Amino acid sequence: MGNLYSRAGSRFLWMKWVDAHGIERRASTETGDRAEAQALLDETERQEGERAPLGRQVGMTVRRFFEEIWLPQRKVLRPFAWQVDKGRLEQHFLPDFGDRVLSQLASDRAEVELLDWLLGLRSKLSKRDGKPLASRTVWNIASIVRVFFSDALERKKIARDPTEHWNAERHLPAKADKEQGWRQRAGFTLDQVVTLTTDRRIPEDRRVLYALRFLGGGLRPGEAANARWRDLDSARGPLWRLTIASAFNTLTRSEKSTKTGAELNVPVHPVLRAALEAWQAAGWQRFMGREPKPDDLLVPRQEGGQRRVTTSLLQFHADLEAVGYGLQRQYESRSTFRNLALLAGASEFHINAITHPRPQKASDFYTRLEMQWGAMCRAVECIDASAWGGRTVVEKSGGEGEAKEPASPLRVVTAPGYSLGTGRKKAPPSLTDGGALRVTPTGFEPMFST
Repeated sequence: MGNLYSRAGSRFLWMKWVDAHGIERRASTETGDRAEAQALLDETERQEGERAPLGRQVGMTVRRFFEEIWLPQRKVLRPFAWQVDKGRLEQHFLPDFGDRVLSQLASDRAEVELLDWLLGLRSKLSKRDGKPLASRTVWNIASIVRVFFSDALERKKIARDPTEHWNAERHLPAKADKEQGWRQRAGFTLDQVVTLTTDRRIPEDRRVLYALRFLGGGLRPGEAANARWRDLDSARGPLWRLTIASAFNTLTRSEKSTKTGAELNVPVHPVLRAALEAWQAAGWQRFMGREPKPDDLLVPRQEGGQRRVTTSLLQFHADLEAVGYGLQRQYESRSTFRNLALLAGASEFHINAITHPRPQKASDFYTRLEMQWGAMCRAVECIDASAWGGRTVVEKSGGEGEAKEPASPLRVVTAPGYSLGTGRKKAPPSLTDGGALRVTPTGFEPMFST
């Protein structure tokens, strides 16, 4: 990048820049106005950039800006998403433009090159399966490249944003699932949920986890992994209340807000309540070797920490194979909960209040949890508890088939407050593929309106 400076004996500002051949040049701007002088310098550098041979190292390269400035900033701004953004740029953008001089991309010629690159994403093949990239992947890559150049412009490392005039609707493919129809085939029936929560071929702790996820409002893996005993309000009626205000992020090994930033208030289904009572009374201690405390996780790893989404996926697939079911995403717990309740006659408004409480329109801000709580409980109870037919989630303390004393109620009673909250959908490679699905986190700020 060039710069302006004052020169003894001259009433004008002078400028210094590097020409198209890499030679440093100096000249008077013939003006004392700094804004005019800067505009002249910017235009001079733009013209030199257009004349420079492609790839000539004159100034900061794209890769250097990425590594020294953009990525450290990204880690601060997007602590739970920067690794995904980094991967998209390293895999799809930097191989083509990493060695280019960043300032020289603010030219008409470079803008056309970037547009050609964007169009080329349509036919680029995935390293995973050798097929063209999914349309949502293309959109995500294009969006993070736009963010990259927007940040470079904000940092004054480039004179203009060469992606500013990209026409997303015209140049990017329509958003669609890579494997058509998989969403319609996904999800679990009520009988399958009963099996996943009671079949003794599945370890006890994972049966409790599946009860929590399929009957507890369809919690996402990170939300269920971070649920603690103190989050249960056993004094609430007509059903207990489970309040989820945070989730566990596997990549960063840290807690964060829920995906939408909203607080979830979930009525505890009768089958889930019975499972939690028995789990708290005896099962948790069998699994962990001690009694649970309020700050303990409901279903931890054996060493006491949160379950990792990647490990949970592998275990979920193993459990599906053990009971003879085809492989599916573990994220189908939410779709299953919603569809089972709606199929049984639950109000969609109240199911939405459980699974997606973040306000979406003006009228949502008038919804009051306490006034709707009874109806939310009835919506959850639409999932027929009699389908379990006396089958239990947690092992009976005296052995299967023997009489058992009623489990003592939870000793953890809280009264969490309520907040309406503040302000990637991607198909697996194949729903019948025996291999583990690749799990990546979501989260990037879209640069295109959709």
